[in-house]
Amino acid sequence: MTITAPRRSGTVLAWLIYAAQWVASVVLALLAITSVFMTDSCGSVADEPAVCDTGYFGAVLIGYWIGLAALLVLVPIGIVHASRRGRSTALRALAGIVVAAVMTILFVVLMTR
Repeated sequence: MTITAPRRSGTVLAWLIYAAQWVASVVLALLAITSVFMTDSCGSVADEPAVCDTGYFGAVLIGYWIGLAALLVLVPIGIVHASRRGRSTALRALAGIVVAAVMTILFVVLMTR
């Protein structure tokens, strides 16, 4: 008679990846405030960067923060759901990191317009 132990290493790895995502999200959210310095200073030139519009800057910054927060809620739900179904939990955690990276790239592109 053989007894098979449940696969816990993938779940532990997924939670470790999620913890790294959480730390990275907090750091990125704080660094995003300094994104106003990504472009030339706003002056009296006719062709000012879009970031000089405070409404645009605020909307992109708040949208980025909401996106990061949404990932911090959705990824653990995905990990638990995958764990209960016996599917790969690490893929859900890695997907959270990838989506956060894509959101960060999009954020930088929008701020440097």
